Amino acid sequence: MKSTRWVFLLALLVVATSVQAEPASESSNKMNASVDTPQTTSSHYAGSSRFGYQGWGVRAGLSNDVDQVVGGAQFNFGDVVTQLRFQPDVQLGLGDDVTTLYGTAPVHYHFIGGGYKMSPYAGGGLALGWVDVDDNGFGESDSSFEMGAKATGGLEWPKRDGQAFFVELSLGIGDVPDATVVAAWTF
Repeated sequence: MKSTRWVFLLALLVVATSVQAEPASESSNKMNASVDTPQTTSSHYAGSSRFGYQGWGVRAGLSNDVDQVVGGAQFNFGDVVTQLRFQPDVQLGLGDDVTTLYGTAPVHYHFIGGGYKMSPYAGGGLALGWVDVDDNGFGESDSSFEMGAKATGGLEWPKRDGQAFFVELSLGIGDVPDATVVAAWTF
């Protein structure tokens, strides 16, 4: 069953990376260069040159160690400095007789340029979580508070209206899930 999940995740990433991976046309780049709204910039980057609340979105995916289905929300607070976005998230995980609730405060550096319609990014941040184990092996429940860090990478496909779709892989350091893959949409 675990190999089926990883095959599904790999297929999701392959499909996502093949969507809109073509360079933008030269005329499209010239047209976008003159448009700089709070939600879009000339390189199809869905960030903003200003820091402050930009929007929110939903996310869903899978994590391992514990094997769970996760879902939650992220909040776009724009760029702390150029191309370095602050985008905290909260995720609820269910599965393996464990319920988790994690909040992460990551910053993502967006690699823009080359005229592509997608923006790869990498970053990381601090993760705090609450873990409730339904059966700890002795027939009783156990709850704990955990802290760790996450290293994150992903691909984002921004839209002209400020919305963006992205896929993301987070690797946990410390008492957080070892790996989490999510697909998300920001409004």
